Amino acid sequence: MLLINGWTGDHGVFTPQIAHFSGTRRVVAVNLRGHGASDAPEGDYAMEGFADDIAWQCRTLGLSKPVVIGHSLGGAVALELCGRHSELAAGLVMIDTIVLPSPDTAGSSEIEGLLAGVGGSNYRTVVRDMAWAIGCDYDHPARRQALFDTFIRGPAERTPQHVAYAALRSMVLHHDPVPAARACRIPMVYISADVPLVEQARNLDRLRELCPQLVTAKTLLAGHFNTIEVADQVNAMIERFLTVGFKARG
Repeated sequence: MLLINGWTGDHGVFTPQIAHFSGTRRVVAVNLRGHGASDAPEGDYAMEGFADDIAWQCRTLGLSKPVVIGHSLGGAVALELCGRHSELAAGLVMIDTIVLPSPDTAGSSEIEGLLAGVGGSNYRTVVRDMAWAIGCDYDHPARRQALFDTFIRGPAERTPQHVAYAALRSMVLHHDPVPAARACRIPMVYISADVPLVEQARNLDRLRELCPQLVTAKTLLAGHFNTIEVADQVNAMIERFLTVGFKARG
């Protein structure tokens, strides 16, 4: 099992999944280039580059046909990985990823404002506040704050500005996920959360047209970091995919 973190995050977002699945499977959780403990060289931080990085890691670690699971931007990287290196993975799980966004999204005032904020002098506050907002307000306030402080705030504030800006700009302005989606024929699941921003920006109907094997699911009353907030729900969905999803697709 190969776990890929999201934008300005690290492997900590998968802490419950690592604990749950490592007893029965080999679990490898990567930190994307520039995130967590990974090096942060200057560069464009394109989805294609992230995918190639991880393909190299899989070869180096001897991972054979892993199930690839990506959270948030990590899901976009996972889709690119599985389409670009079509022989690599056995299955794909995307968790609350903005996938196949509308072409209008790239030029929207919201995206321009976000890019300006991430590229500005108050960058760490912008990234931290965005991470807090997208977590949504479903959980008990004290638990929400504790999860944020333990798993989300640190990686968000430590991600270098040039990494956060370049990765976001690359994804929303320059990345075309359609070729990878067309090439991806392995079993595929999309697990969404209750986040209006993500729901408005993605296009699961278009993804299903490109990938008829797609199965969708949704966690109940949880924000973007549902892997932590409602880990039991996410783990159960992944377990079901592992035990039934492959058989259902022959």
